[in-house]
Order: sequence, then structure tokens, then C-alpha cells
Amino acid sequence: MTTERIHRWTKTRLREHLSVVKGERPPTLVLKDATYLNHARRKWIEANIWIADDQIVYVGKDMPELLGDAEVVDCKNQYIVPGYIEHHAHPFQLYNPHSLAKYASERGTTTLINDNLVYFLNLEKKKALSLIEKLEELPTTMYWWTRYDSQSELLKDEMFSNSKIKAWLEHHLVVQGGELTSWPKVLQGDDTTLHWMQETTRLRKPIEGHLPGASEKTLSQMALLGVTCDHEAITGEEVVRRLDLGYTVSLRHSSIRPDLPRLFEELKELGVDYFGRCLMTTDGSPPSFYEEGVMNKCIQIALDAGLDPVDAYGMATYYVARYYNVDHKLGMIAPGRIAHLNFLSDKTTQHRLVF
Repeated sequence: MTTERIHRWTKTRLREHLSVVKGERPPTLVLKDATYLNHARRKWIEANIWIADDQIVYVGKDMPELLGDAEVVDCKNQYIVPGYIEHHAHPFQLYNPHSLAKYASERGTTTLINDNLVYFLNLEKKKALSLIEKLEELPTTMYWWTRYDSQSELLKDEMFSNSKIKAWLEHHLVVQGGELTSWPKVLQGDDTTLHWMQETTRLRKPIEGHLPGASEKTLSQMALLGVTCDHEAITGEEVVRRLDLGYTVSLRHSSIRPDLPRLFEELKELGVDYFGRCLMTTDGSPPSFYEEGVMNKCIQIALDAGLDPVDAYGMATYYVARYYNVDHKLGMIAPGRIAHLNFLSDKTTQHRLVF
């Protein structure tokens, strides 16, 4: 596969991809007789999948009229799901974004949404933004969040200048504001941070909270100010409280809080049977925690808890992409999406081959 990305799919390249569907050019790869997870219908469907370069161009019953030197892969007895997304990565835990992406992608996690704090604090604005653009040339897909605060009282607020935050927030690879650790100051009248929260909302980008132990009234106030998701729920009741208030909830399974098995058990006891507004994260764990994988480990926990496989995979693929408004690029197996695909030998186990 090439390392081209959506924003590099020029008009010429897109016309070439159209010509594949028209039968005027051969595809790069054909996945024949594939059983794939279709999130639009919440079903496993059989189809042939055509890929040109790194883009899915056709999913349906037909084979290409012109095969040329295209590679054809027989996918009988395999199940194909979208590449997994870790939406809350802190990629500086004895590893860096490049090495984490390589390790994660070999285990099925092909997209990372990363904390920008280290680059924000240590690199000049132009250099930092050029670096994240360079990292986008990797075979994996990388997006970023932009911080409003340093998560430390030891660093001065002057480091978070308006021009610097503005440049990050408006960048096409930045899909989120937060995580918002200085929310008490916002509630106490910090209008500078509130301004950037409003700008994030104006740009139609979500805001990640950091709200451990927050009461119903605190959660309500933060929702009024624009927070849309939180990853700090440590009990089933706290998850339900956030869901009831309209939040998307990221269920955490990390080295500090390996909560996922218990959360699923408590949510089932509380009668939760809809997971369309739930995501999963490993929250920047150290390398030792990733010995069994990244999002594939979270998916396996969800499957073992008895969740519908559509939801188990959705919480690390389609539901994530939909929340971040990138489901036209990621999280689904459909034309126009990046061809991040995982091949499974069984729907309910993570023994798989990664393409």
C-alpha cells in the first residue's frame, strides 16, 4: 500500500480511482468473497472489495471488468473489520508517536488520535505542525488534540498563547480540544479557556473532558460549556450518569485504571443495552501494558463480556469515527474510506491477520 492520505488524494488521483470503478483501470487489490462488518446496517455482509492505492473504491457483488496485474485475495472463511482506532493516545511513554503507531498497527490499531502536549510545550509552532504533517505520511493514520492548559501548576499559562492555540485548533489534523484538566478554573470564571472551548465548538470539533468524580450538576455545567465526552467514569453508575446527560463516554482500560471488565459487568446490571455512544481507550499506558495489544485487547474484553460483536468492534471503529466526524474517511468498509482493514479468523476472537 502507498502512504498517501485523504488530503493528498488530488483531483487527478481521485479521477484515477473513479476509472477503476468504471472498468477503465485495474484496481490495486481485490478482496474476493469477503464477509465484512457493515456498520450502516449492523450486519455481516458478503461482498467483493476493490482497493485502489490505499482507498476503498467499491464494495459489492461484482468483480472488476479489468483485473490487469491486480492482486486477488480469496477471503473465504475470514471476517473483515475496519482498522481499530485509539482515540485517546498519550504517545510519549518510553515510546514516541512513530514507534507506538508501528507497534499498534501490527496488532490491528491503525489510527491514533494523539495528545499534542509534548510537542506544544517543546517545539516552536511551525516546527510542531510540520512534524505532525510529516507523521501523517506513515502507513498509519494520525490525528491530534490540542490542549488548552498544561495539566500542571508548575508551567506558566503564557506558554498557551492565543496564536499558538489558534494555529493548532484550526489545523486539519487536529480533531478535538482538550483534554480539559483546568475545568474548575473555567467554572470559576476563566474566560480565556472558555473562549477556546467556544472556538472549538464553532469549528465543529468535540471537547474531551477530564472530570473524575464529577457530580450531576458539574457534568451539566460542563456540558453547557461545550464538553462532549469524558473518560473518567470508574463505575457503571458514573457511565450512566454521563450517558443520561448526553455525553459520549470513553470506557477506560489502562495501566492505572484497568476498569473495562467491571464496567461492562456493572452496565449490564444497570440495564444498559445500547453502546452507540460509548468508545474505549487505553489512555496512554506504558509499554508493559501493551504486551497483549492495544485496542484489540479492549475489543476482546467487550466480546468476552457478551456484547454484540457489532458494538464491540464499533466502540473501536465506527462509533469513534462518527464521534470525531471522520466516518467519511475511517471506521467503515465502504467506498471513499482509507483501506485500513483487519482480517479475523473468528468474529469473537482477536486471532487475526492485519492488512
